[in-house]
This record gives sequence, C-alpha cells and structure tokens, in this order.
Amino acid sequence: MYIRSLTAKNLKRLRNLSLDFTQSDGKPRMWTVLIGENGTGKTSILQAIALAAAGSLRVNDLAGNSFAHLRDRRQKARLEIQASFAFTPSSLSNHKTHPLYKGMLPDELNLSSCVSLDPKETTLRAQAWYGDEEAPPADAEDPLDHARARETHLWFVIGYGVQRTLPESGRMPNLARPSVDRMKPLFDPSYPLTSTSFISHYGNRQAKARIYSNVLKRTIISTDILPSDIANFEIRGYGGVTKATDLLERDRFHQNMGTDKVKIPAVALAHGYQSTIAWIADLVGHILLEANTELEPKDFEGLVLIDEIDLYLHPTWQARLIPALRKTFPKLQFIATTHSPVVLATLSPEEIVRVQADAKSGDVRRITPDAETGEWDSVDKEEELHTQPDPRVMTGTEMYRAYFSLERLTLNEHGETLRSYTALATNPYRTDYQEMKMELLRNQLTAALVEDLVFPVQREDDDPTKSRG
Repeated sequence: MYIRSLTAKNLKRLRNLSLDFTQSDGKPRMWTVLIGENGTGKTSILQAIALAAAGSLRVNDLAGNSFAHLRDRRQKARLEIQASFAFTPSSLSNHKTHPLYKGMLPDELNLSSCVSLDPKETTLRAQAWYGDEEAPPADAEDPLDHARARETHLWFVIGYGVQRTLPESGRMPNLARPSVDRMKPLFDPSYPLTSTSFISHYGNRQAKARIYSNVLKRTIISTDILPSDIANFEIRGYGGVTKATDLLERDRFHQNMGTDKVKIPAVALAHGYQSTIAWIADLVGHILLEANTELEPKDFEGLVLIDEIDLYLHPTWQARLIPALRKTFPKLQFIATTHSPVVLATLSPEEIVRVQADAKSGDVRRITPDAETGEWDSVDKEEELHTQPDPRVMTGTEMYRAYFSLERLTLNEHGETLRSYTALATNPYRTDYQEMKMELLRNQLTAALVEDLVFPVQREDDDPTKSRG
C-alpha cells in the first residue's frame, strides 16, 4: 500500500489538516519528510496514517490505551481521519490480494479509509472501501478488514517510533498477526521490534534463516545505509546464522579500526549502528515473512512510517542515509519526521512538509512561503505548494533561516552578542563609545550566564601623530 492523501480532524492539535502525498503526475510520492517544532503533530500524522491502514477489526488493538489521548482536548468534537491509499504494482498483478474486488483489476486502484471517535465513546470506529467515493457502496464488504483478518500480503504498512533497539537475546517473537502489530511501535514505545529475532522465528528452517541473513547482508553492506567502516557482515562460518544470538553476540560484523579489521558482535557496536540495524533488520524480516520467498531489496514494496529518521546519527551519516535508502529500496514509500537540516538537504522541495502551530488558535497547519510576499504562512492556494526553496542548494545559514526560523547568523542564541563583544574587547583602538558598548554587551552576557569571556585588551592611543613607543 502507498498513502495518497490524509485529512485529520480533531486529532490532538490537528483540528483540520489535509496533506497530499502524490507527485505532479498523480502517482504516490515515494519520500515525504515532516518538519516542525516539537508539539506540532508530526508523530500524530504518522499515527493517523497507521490507524487508517489498520482496518476496523484491529484499529482499537493498534491504538491501545492511547485512544484516550487522541482527541483534541480543547473541544468536545468528533475525531475523524480520512485517508486514500494506492496499491503497489505487485498487488495489482495478483487478484488473490483483492478477492473482494469485482472484475479485472485496473492499472490503478485506490482504497478509501475512515476512522472516527465520538466524544463520549471509548472505541474507534473504522471502515474502508475501494474507490474515492465519500461513502462505501451499500452492503459492501470491507476489503481492508478482509485483508487484515487474513494477513493478506501486499497490503504492507510498517511503523517505527523513536525507540528502535535490538531485541533481547533469545527472545522468541510473536508473529501471529504481524500485519498490524508491526505498526504498534508508533503508539507504544516499549513495544519490541522483531528485528534480528526473525532468525529465532525460523528455528530449524535453516534455508529461510539463510535467506533472511543473505538479504539483510545485501541491504546493509556496501549500500551506505551503514557507515563505510562496517566492511562486512559474516553470515556463514561454523553453524552459520541460525538464531538471534548469532547476530547479536557472536563476532559477525567486520569493522575497520584504523588499519585493522576487527570482528565484533552487534551489541558491541555504537548506539547509532545498533538503532539503524534494528529497524532495517526488522523491515527486511517483515517483508520476507509476508512474501514467503526471497526478494531483492530493490523489489520491496509498501509504506514505511518512521519517527525521527536521523535518531542517533552523526551529520555525515544523516547526509548519506536517505540517498542510500532511495537507492536500496526504490519501491518503498517513506513518510518520516526529522529535526535535521542535514536530512532536509537531501530532499527536493516537494518532499518536505513543514507544519507549525498557529500563534492564536494553536491549530497545526502546513506552511509554505507566500507566492507574493515570500513570508511563510498557511497554504491558501494550490500554487503555494510549489513555493518552497530548494534545500539541496542552500547554505547552512540559509537552511536554518528558511526552514527553522533562526534569523541570527550564529546557532547559539547569544552568539552574535558574543561576536560583537569579542570584536570590541580585542580591539586596542576602540573609541570611548565602543568602550561603553563593550561594557554593555559584557553585562548582557554575564546576566545570561555566558562564561569564559575574552578579557579586554588594554586600550592604546589611536592618534597616529603620537608615538606608541
């Protein structure tokens, strides 16, 4: 499945927000990254997509106890989520994935989904139907419920919250109903990823364990998804990789350390490495579990929702990650959040959605530069969806000013004051006015608890007719 559009009403701070996830040709856009200050509903948008993809039989299971926190607390109004999904090419080539569709499958097929929660109720209601009509045909069976109840493949959606850790050694995963369970990390930070425990799931089925290990190796080695110092990932040797502990605790990863190449287990890698391996290994496992056959990463299809895609990653890694994911998984659609300007620099303007809370109402809205004034404001016209600057050609200063509203030249809020003070304090020919200005700046910095200020140099006479000794 791919997401095409989303409207969320009275979902936390999303009083009425609509987003489009298609390209200019109408096809699903494969990358969308949400940016905005904390508390502007970025995670809520990911959750809304997940809820719309769950189906009425599983939507309350997915939301869990968080249903009580989903509604807008500023008013007693009905929560509504409406989404439109498209299907992947492989899904449309096999009628077994759409048994409720009458007639030949078209080249393009959309699914409408609606989720709601009334103010006095504690149960989410959901319904889905084929087509773009506002309501389902009378007496029509729900195709999304049918797919989720039968764990039908090629209706793939997966979600990752900010807790992305390798599973505990020896943990046996519960994969009885994975089609919706794999979205639970977006709602429950403690919900564990299956990740490398897929090896334990296969048990004595060593052929499938080897397939998983081989595909994982092709995904993370020499693809730039991991830093280049991870030179190899050993999947054979004595006994091969047949259980999760083989990946976690045995010396399987070859890491370049200077001129040496050292074998170390996954749990000995830095946290950024572990976090990335955890969700990539989880994604690979779920795709292969659903397909029940070996697939190349370039043939993976579906929708990936990921909160804080740059979590724990150094800026040089952030700069490579999305280009690497694009190349490795060209048929996966990603909807992600970030606070990183480095991540934005790898995206086209159409792939960035900036959200902001309105100062008066508190409502979250999408903002873009006004087509006439250039000031960032709510989207009022269709053409304003195409007025964002191109982050790929922007300097760091331009990026912070345009996308993060940091108008000052320095990242530190006292940086410009400190620069001015330092310039005056180190100038031996400062005038009386500059001396007064320097003292004023020093008092401001001291009041702001800025320490280690440059001690002013002794003033010298700036009269060129006088001797300076």
